[in-house]
Amino acid sequence: MLKDERVQVAARAHLSTMPTGEVTLKEFHHALNERILPSLGFTLKNGLSECTAWRWLVSLGWRHTRVKKGVYMDGHERLDVVKYWNNVFLPLMASFE
Repeated sequence: MLKDERVQVAARAHLSTMPTGEVTLKEFHHALNERILPSLGFTLKNGLSECTAWRWLVSLGWRHTRVKKGVYMDGHERLDVVKYWNNVFLPLMASFE
């Protein structure tokens, strides 16, 4: 079912409405079985398992992380960012000193 584009769009739409740090496996599992799939006309006798919901989260690009203060999650070590810092930002800041 995850290969169905409508399911992917609906799942991503649901996940995008969740605040950062609030997405949980149990919440996504519940949303799939109670809201997302029924709204698309899918009826499952027993619903999807939590294991399947977890695999779907991974397939949609989500990963389990713990967000802590002071931990960069924005790609600050990417090559293009480091190059910008070294070639543009740091020389500009040095010129102000």
